[in-house]
Amino acid sequence: MTESSPRTVRIFALGSPHGDDQVAWAVADRLSEDPFLQSITYKLATPWDLVELLVPDCSVIVLDACAGVDSPGPVLRIGENELASSPVSRQSTHGGSLLQSLDMAKALQRTIRELVVFGVVVESCEPGGALSESARRAVDDAVQQIRILLSEWLPNG
Repeated sequence: MTESSPRTVRIFALGSPHGDDQVAWAVADRLSEDPFLQSITYKLATPWDLVELLVPDCSVIVLDACAGVDSPGPVLRIGENELASSPVSRQSTHGGSLLQSLDMAKALQRTIRELVVFGVVVESCEPGGALSESARRAVDDAVQQIRILLSEWLPNG
């Protein structure tokens, strides 16, 4: 791919209907209010689903809830080189880790041009629970951070 080629971007929101694990889906819903972003934003229940949705040389944003790494509320930005050592990568409620699914994508030659993970530090992912106030507040921050990143990746978009 040359520098003049248009960049392809995918936004993957990992979540479930359980408590604060809904936060990435809430961010995806907000992003999807923009018709262009709606066409590149996917709500997933497992990181394995993203492997099928990757296209060659794609820039990828992943959103996920993370618990037990900090006080609830912050949105952590984790680059591809930091992901393996990040506490966010050590746990998953999604039937497999993001790292495992990225390894699978690599084995299937589904190359990723760039990867940024946004982890929202959450309170609880209890079944049947609602989105906490701290997670609701984090949605705005995550949306803003993603829009800033997209303006860098897609300056004419």
